[in-house]
Amino acid sequence: DKTKMNEKTAKSRNGAIDFLKFIFSLMVVQFHSSNLTKIKTTPFVGGAIAVEFFFLVSGYLMAASISRYKENEIMVGRDTRHFMLHKIRGLCPEIFIAWGIGFVVQHMGKENTLSSLLKDLMTGVWDLFFLRESGLEGFRANPAAWYISAMLLAMLVLVPLFLKNRDVFLNVWAPILAIAALGYLSKNVGDLRGPTDWLGFCYKGWLRAVGELCLGAICWGICQNVRKMGDSFTLLARILLTMLEAGCYLSVILWSYQHKGSQMDFVMLLFFAVGVVVTFSSQSLLSSVFNNSLVYFLGKISFPIYLAHNYWSHALVRIYPGQSYAQLYPKYAAAVLITTCVIALTAEGLRRAAPSCGALCRRLFYIDNRKMDAQ
Repeated sequence: DKTKMNEKTAKSRNGAIDFLKFIFSLMVVQFHSSNLTKIKTTPFVGGAIAVEFFFLVSGYLMAASISRYKENEIMVGRDTRHFMLHKIRGLCPEIFIAWGIGFVVQHMGKENTLSSLLKDLMTGVWDLFFLRESGLEGFRANPAAWYISAMLLAMLVLVPLFLKNRDVFLNVWAPILAIAALGYLSKNVGDLRGPTDWLGFCYKGWLRAVGELCLGAICWGICQNVRKMGDSFTLLARILLTMLEAGCYLSVILWSYQHKGSQMDFVMLLFFAVGVVVTFSSQSLLSSVFNNSLVYFLGKISFPIYLAHNYWSHALVRIYPGQSYAQLYPKYAAAVLITTCVIALTAEGLRRAAPSCGALCRRLFYIDNRKMDAQ
């Protein structure tokens, strides 16, 4: 049984993507360590570009998931609701655990009163409903959760378009929306940073999500064609694909080491898109190297890592005033590691307890009419 489960996991996961998710999560953690210093010139000062990888992967998986729907059975409203609820369930309970931890950490080192805590608790409710990027203002317990809100709100617009007509979305709407969103950001803002900057009609992070999810969907369409040609690729072709894949990701990593946001962000996004197509196609020589249980674990833990760090980068400066970056960084790394473990282990425990808790709630709040009829 264990062998069958491992085989099922191997078929459903892409080890290379899992490994990259882990690497880019660490890059985001390093990027936010810049909050520990006023100089803001830490290594990977451009590490925020790593979030573009996550948007592209989410757009790719969105397209892959919807492509499995039977077109003659689709009901746009119903299936949009089912898709969104399934997506949200996949983010829980980690997102709520991280919110609770973030709420406590964000108040450490502050002079808190009961009224201020209650106000933050009540206005922070928008985060719990994933509405941060809607424009509803409130306390931000976990600043990094903007990505989750932007992704879900963008999907709420894109998924019904995709379900309505798959061919039109992939070949018309996705390119139009990707070009319009990214072109607007390039012309009016000049980079892909600052997700909470208000553009007058939406947050920058939401528009960024719309454009990049659409680009991820386009990557899915291209990838299907690459896979169809897979059996015809020679060894030389696979070597060239491997070099292209590695070159795209290494270019982004090396560039982000010391470059802040600029028009180059859009070039790095293009590199990411090419890399994502090759990685998901599984046609490079590296595709099988990462398919093992350790890498699958690293991919799984990348989400708790992403949720476990940002609030510490703000709080430690208040908790240890006057300390240098070199003094604060080890504390930051330790806090992120411990918090990641707490989020991951607590979430796993809650998932295991969920069936028993659900059965108990049903017994407490629902009457079994079948038993009543039998009596």
